[in-house]
Amino acid sequence: MQLPVITETPSFLFGVLLGSLLLCVGLCLGLWFGRRMAMLYDVRSMDREQLQHLLSGLYQWTNGFASDVSQYRECMDRISTQLSPDDVQTDDGQVTTLMAQIVQANEQLQQRLNNAEAALQDQAEEITAYMCEARTDKLTDLPNRRAFDDELTRRMAEWRRNETPVNVVILDIDHFKMFNDRYGHAAGDAVLVEVARVMNTVTRESDVVARLGGEEFAVVLGGVEASEARRAAERIRKAVAATAFRYEGKSLRVTVSCGVAQAITAEDGASLVKRADEALYASKAAGRNVSHWHDSERCILLTASSPAGRTPDLTPPPPPTDGEFVQVCDDLRQRLLEVTKEDA
Repeated sequence: MQLPVITETPSFLFGVLLGSLLLCVGLCLGLWFGRRMAMLYDVRSMDREQLQHLLSGLYQWTNGFASDVSQYRECMDRISTQLSPDDVQTDDGQVTTLMAQIVQANEQLQQRLNNAEAALQDQAEEITAYMCEARTDKLTDLPNRRAFDDELTRRMAEWRRNETPVNVVILDIDHFKMFNDRYGHAAGDAVLVEVARVMNTVTRESDVVARLGGEEFAVVLGGVEASEARRAAERIRKAVAATAFRYEGKSLRVTVSCGVAQAITAEDGASLVKRADEALYASKAAGRNVSHWHDSERCILLTASSPAGRTPDLTPPPPPTDGEFVQVCDDLRQRLLEVTKEDA
């Protein structure tokens, strides 16, 4: 049975269907890429070797996907040419063959898209691993300074947009250098890990506990009032002081000094951290193992009384001035004269 000559209408419909298919494929890939682009924002934190490896994988994936789409387009162009109205009449067998070719081409493209998505998923997982490594402190597994800065930036944006309170606690392990000198750096590392664990235990899941570097830690508390942030700082301080850290059969104890501040109007993250740092310095100047709150004007002591068993301040006193030294010598000479007269 002979079919009538193919007119322009079937070719037009076929072109619309082909265009719609390619458009859907493009939209799906666009959405898939969009969900993963956020992982590329911190790519600057990778080293050169990691970045080259990542770009090489993406380059290979892009070339493979472009080749698959090109082959599919060539196949569709060939089939479209065979269905052109300029050709002779087309019988049932030829139409069936052409439709089978279209189905086969679609199946092949679908398989290639599945393979491409699997390859891109591997790349996405690799990027995620790189990002986690770049934002995590290797010793304590806490977020590092970079992650802390990002979280604080996000919280400050919420503060400016919705006036959602944001607080920062900065704390420092007291006399940590002397602790390392006495027990060794391995013991110091073990204490850092345990302090991180204690902090995670006594803070909320929504709080971001980070290690800023060395023996300095920080907590970002969002959505709570200043009173709760002050209680959180004291809760951390007391928990660390009450914990006995075990290392090679030894029971070791450390204390921390804390500084707390809450964001105020027209303040940025750097200013907030600076005020929390000033409160921390006030705690150290007050003898350590205490907490201070910065109220935007001055630092206020939070610790009700001198904690029992507080680590003594081992910082050597400053050397006497020339005037003080002369006065001490005069007092000593006067005392010696008095003792000599008494013996006489």
